[in-house]
Amino acid sequence: MTNSNSRFRILIPCDYSEACRQALEACAKFDWKIPVEVFILTVQDPTQPGSYGQNADRQLSEWLTAFPAGIQIQRLNASGRFVNAVLEVLTRHGIDLVIAGTRGSRGWDGVFVGSHAEKIVRVSPVPVLAIQQPPRIAGTRDIVVPIDLDHDPGELRACLTKMRRLFSGRFHFLYVETNPARHEQTAMELLTEYSRKLGIGHYENAVVNADEVAAGILKYAAQIGAGMIAIGTMGNPDPAHMFRPSVAADLVNHARIPVFTCPLRQREVSIPR
Repeated sequence: MTNSNSRFRILIPCDYSEACRQALEACAKFDWKIPVEVFILTVQDPTQPGSYGQNADRQLSEWLTAFPAGIQIQRLNASGRFVNAVLEVLTRHGIDLVIAGTRGSRGWDGVFVGSHAEKIVRVSPVPVLAIQQPPRIAGTRDIVVPIDLDHDPGELRACLTKMRRLFSGRFHFLYVETNPARHEQTAMELLTEYSRKLGIGHYENAVVNADEVAAGILKYAAQIGAGMIAIGTMGNPDPAHMFRPSVAADLVNHARIPVFTCPLRQREVSIPR
């Protein structure tokens, strides 16, 4: 946890969309093993007053009735750019996890526009759970964890240790081989050594060949019927880097199952302008 409060603090950014409803539903139905406090953030663009419609607030109140009585909920309001407001709340309220609904993006829309969830994943200093459709999070049994053999195992170990507090299930450590010249057995040997250094129990190793990393991850997750993908991120908060290729952002946009992203290194985050 990053806050001094005994409760695990969750932020759900809300734009009153179906994607927001999905994030709220996922949070409400999850069987939390630790005390949680949920913050619901709505953001009004000052250049588009009333853009959400007259019934938006009443609709959100109805969605919140899905939460069990024991979960504390705080509603927050902000004005300005959506992602900027999220980053400010993360710091001000000591948020531990963001649950963000996403409609996903396809084709050129994913390149030039992207979703709020994708942008939050790129800049968030805390883990983000991206939800594209109503999931069965409580029943997550198989979690695909893509491995970058060039990164320090210790950084990923810290991320997976946090996940163990929230999600039960078996990790599938996956290495996607994009170099056709490398033998699959060699890649498996490297992955086996990496997994040993991680020191995380209850896992399996797998190597798949694919032209692109994100495509290989999605294909493998579908093959084993995975309930979640968990990936470490090395995002850059500089807006100049916002649209550079990112495997995590691709997964958030294209996966049909929840994607848990975790920053591998603690860093200061400047709010994009």
